[in-house]
Amino acid sequence: MKSTNNTEYIVFDLVKEYLKKKPFFSIEDIVIFINNRVKLNPNINKNRIEKIIKKLIKKRVLIPGTKLMKNNIIEHPVRNEIFNLIEQTPSNINEIMKALNIGSNQVLWHLSCLEKFQFVRSKIFENQRVFFKFDVNPEFDELYFYLKQNIVKEIITFIQVEKKEFKITEIANGLKKNYNTIKKYLKILQNLQLITIKRQNRKVLFSLNEDKYFEVRKLINEV
Repeated sequence: MKSTNNTEYIVFDLVKEYLKKKPFFSIEDIVIFINNRVKLNPNINKNRIEKIIKKLIKKRVLIPGTKLMKNNIIEHPVRNEIFNLIEQTPSNINEIMKALNIGSNQVLWHLSCLEKFQFVRSKIFENQRVFFKFDVNPEFDELYFYLKQNIVKEIITFIQVEKKEFKITEIANGLKKNYNTIKKYLKILQNLQLITIKRQNRKVLFSLNEDKYFEVRKLINEV
């Protein structure tokens, strides 16, 4: 509630008081409650209260139908742990469950709260719903997701260490992985401009675009 006038502070404090007594609210109910409490204040009327409430809702400081407010969302210890985990590294539901040793229903509930109040956002990759800190640049979403995959790390490390161009079969054999799996992720890395290809006669050779790779890693680490 930065840079708000005194009237907005009064309304905001009364909203908090109301939500302690009643876990859920409608705009109409909360306006009536606040209006009854400030009848002696000539600077506040019902229309003004309603405008302030709608402003808070627009800013997602509070959301109708829930007792939660933005200022107390991460006061819950489990929700705070989930938020801190996502802040450090974008994660899917299974990764959060495993990292914090909690069940799926609990994770889904807390993620729902964090997403409603714009602490986190989500995007689907390969049928996985991945959660990101809300203000992280969406431009890096795919890079975040794929660069944390073990198979991607193995491919990049393999090519980087050898410092040469490879056919798909050579990478698959070197990593003891399925040919089609390696082909799939090389295509993804090519689309992300992290892998370059060169056609030599009938051969298709893959190499690491090191300049792009290190640039991306630097950008991601700085976000």
